[in-house]
Amino acid sequence: MPRMTLDLSDEIDQALNDISRRRGITKAEAMRKAFALLVIADKEDRKPGFSLGIVRERDDHTLEAMGRVVGL
Repeated sequence: MPRMTLDLSDEIDQALNDISRRRGITKAEAMRKAFALLVIADKEDRKPGFSLGIVRERDDHTLEAMGRVVGL
């Protein structure tokens, strides 16, 4: 498996620590999940008319758009 070294801001490092602790995963696994989401966002963003969004599932299992993620 390829390896890489990155410099993280203190804020990003703290967020990564918090996320990995809450989810019971390693920081490395949290980073792998983040990169996997970036791949999905990039792929979908290249499709005409598509964008990455935040949705909420209602009690009747319908989805309500809450916002759009921009700048990725």
